[in-house]
Amino acid sequence: MDKMVCYDDLSAHLLELIDKEHYSKHTLRDMKFILKTFSAYMKRNNIIEYNPEIGEKLVSYCKDELHVCPSRVSRAKNIVGKLNRLLLGLDGREALWSYHSPLLVLPDNLQKVLEEYLSFCRENGNRETTLQYKEWICTRFLHSLSELGCRDISTLTGANVQNAFLSLNHMRYWERIGPFLRFLYNSRLVDRDYSRLVLYHKKQEIFPTTYSPEEVSAIEKSLDCTNPNGVRNLAIILLLSRYGIRACDIAALTFDNVDFTMNRISFIQQKTGDPWEAELLPEIKAALLDYITNVRPQNTEYREIFLTLMIPHKPVDYRAINTMIGERIKESAVDINGRKHGSRIFRSSLASNMINDKVSTEVVRKVLGHGTKYALKHYVKIDMESMKLCALPVPEPTGNFAELLKMKEAE
Repeated sequence: MDKMVCYDDLSAHLLELIDKEHYSKHTLRDMKFILKTFSAYMKRNNIIEYNPEIGEKLVSYCKDELHVCPSRVSRAKNIVGKLNRLLLGLDGREALWSYHSPLLVLPDNLQKVLEEYLSFCRENGNRETTLQYKEWICTRFLHSLSELGCRDISTLTGANVQNAFLSLNHMRYWERIGPFLRFLYNSRLVDRDYSRLVLYHKKQEIFPTTYSPEEVSAIEKSLDCTNPNGVRNLAIILLLSRYGIRACDIAALTFDNVDFTMNRISFIQQKTGDPWEAELLPEIKAALLDYITNVRPQNTEYREIFLTLMIPHKPVDYRAINTMIGERIKESAVDINGRKHGSRIFRSSLASNMINDKVSTEVVRKVLGHGTKYALKHYVKIDMESMKLCALPVPEPTGNFAELLKMKEAE
């Protein structure tokens, strides 16, 4: 493509590229939000041409003025990287993927093995973006093997594996190469499992932020329900705290999703595409009816339940819900020092509190709308009460360690 400097041209072309890729709905929505934010900044400051310096200002605008969450700042940096590659004249996936490198040609045997592995991953549900990353890393690994003289997978040795891997200069690549080597062994393409040659430890995951039932109750009680905003926000917070519904699903709720006669609430989850359904709890029904009857703007064309209260009325955006939640928690008496305070905390708190109360993981899974039980392992880690039961006594020191401690005491 011809080199472009006009931001509107770059942005429009980038939108075309990402629409062609198999990004998740959440990722695609996030990217478009960032591009829309960038456009608003450019127009407000009468800037037409784009350059990398402007890109840095756009990221700073998101971080320092809009105060978006860290994940959105990271997304903004990612988008700026794509814009910069378009500016350099790259196009297609060369522009989309920062790890794109010149095409490496593999020997036929190694290329066939790689295609079999990618087909296996695709059948097991890997997204196209994940497959592209695996293909890129495994291609580099196989190319290094061929450079070392291993041009047929049947001649693979442990020394070949280690030398080829070390030539990549990135330990984190083992996270992708290890499963590839395990696939080779399980498929009987090699006679040894070389996936254990390198010990790779993933970065420890951060525990999800949770709030106790008492803290959640304090947040709810802090709302001023004598004004319209308080009435609407109470209905939203109850949906978050009682069901663990995501903010994006609450923003998308329509009157078709709530049956006040049969006391049911149901919808298709935007993140997963899976259906979710539950009984409409009495306190939530009462809060919704109070909002709909006494606060919600009348005579509007929108089917969405939650609308802005200022003219022009329009559906509430999930980002506005996140902002509102953050403000309400800050204004409550709940201590947020060092703790996240967005809408997601209700979801993680509900999960951990249910697990602490010995509710089965299958029930928790259904309440949260997860497709598999494995998605709950993130929350199970914070079942502190059960973990305390597993505590082991500290053994008495023996051997060289005991001698070392005695020498330390003698000093």
